[in-house]
Amino acid sequence: MKGDFLLNNLDNDSFVIGISADKNEEILGLVLAEYKELNRMGIIYSVNVRENSQNKNIEEKLLKFAEKELKAKGAKVLYTNIFPETSPNMKFTLRKQSWMPPALDKTHFIISVKDMNQEKWIETSTFPEGFSIKALNQIHEAELESLRNADWYPKHLSPLENFQFGETSPQTSYWIYFKDEIIGWIISINVNNEYLFITSLFIKEDRRNHYILRPLLGEVIKNQIQLTIPYACFDVRNEDKKVLNFFKSYFKDYIHHTIEIHSSYKIVRP
Repeated sequence: MKGDFLLNNLDNDSFVIGISADKNEEILGLVLAEYKELNRMGIIYSVNVRENSQNKNIEEKLLKFAEKELKAKGAKVLYTNIFPETSPNMKFTLRKQSWMPPALDKTHFIISVKDMNQEKWIETSTFPEGFSIKALNQIHEAELESLRNADWYPKHLSPLENFQFGETSPQTSYWIYFKDEIIGWIISINVNNEYLFITSLFIKEDRRNHYILRPLLGEVIKNQIQLTIPYACFDVRNEDKKVLNFFKSYFKDYIHHTIEIHSSYKIVRP
């Protein structure tokens, strides 16, 4: 297995790991997936096959295995991302197994922040009147309970979800307040010594504007520079054109790399 993520806790019932091996017990391929109880969703993170073992239907067997196991855990829908490097065999297998055609879903940004301390807006941007932020561990239990029952944010961006990849970074994760009310958050994960992954950024629709984003991101970047983590990465959904244009504009001189990510899903039959 390769990639940027550090897998901390695979030893629990939510994960599905399937391995294909030959008669000599050499591993030919691997599938890694996870069942999310929140939306009864099965997420297939990766299907990898050795180069010299491709075109042997291994992807198909691994995908069928993952679907069977995720369904047994209660999944009603399966979801996966399609990256530029995803093999043609995998794309063919998804079609063959009745997955929906991949559609452009989001853009993955990798930003080089190590030299951004020269950007004046990072230091000078201030929150509009009434807006403020608090560190992640400063929230009260009553506020947490209110968030659990709230319906004003999409569940896939829930700040209460336990992420399996990396550890939450308290120095670069904040609650956003308007007066005494939580209206949003930014959650960051320390993936490793090189990458900080912003996993969730959400602000209530009636409170959104770039005057909040600039000071918020300024706080995150200042602290990331102090942590000496050189790169930040995050996903922006392509349907969010204003947010997409904001990041392309404010980080245009520091974009290290972007990746267009397609996604596919499949409804699991009873």
